Amino acid sequence: RKGVMEMEKQNITKKVEEKNELSSKERHNIILKLYKGLTDNLEELNKSKDKKGSNASQIAYKVDRIASGLQVTLDFTNEESKSISENFRELYRHIRFAMKMIYEKQEYVLLDSSREIAKTLYQSWAKIKPSI
Repeated sequence: RKGVMEMEKQNITKKVEEKNELSSKERHNIILKLYKGLTDNLEELNKSKDKKGSNASQIAYKVDRIASGLQVTLDFTNEESKSISENFRELYRHIRFAMKMIYEKQEYVLLDSSREIAKTLYQSWAKIKPSI
């Protein structure tokens, strides 16, 4: 699992490094897709949590990776965006912690709050029109 995580981290880092070459519309769409994946997987996780033999741990791990990818996109170097980046980081940390609770301990106590966060982020981001 550790080798796979390292490869995913390298892939995410490479994509983030390439993000400067993307237009704002392309960056907007990538983040929108990540939020959609986050929301969809959390809904799937919610449906599968009580089923015997479910793949809840795999889904939780996938959600953790998506949230990690979103976390990597935050900009702490720009003073204007630093504060909002810190706030987003806390939201992503909450989701990641909730997923670790699921795939390590099968505890779902933070699933509903994570679902609400993801849904709000997705709906809000979908309303933003990217500048060209």
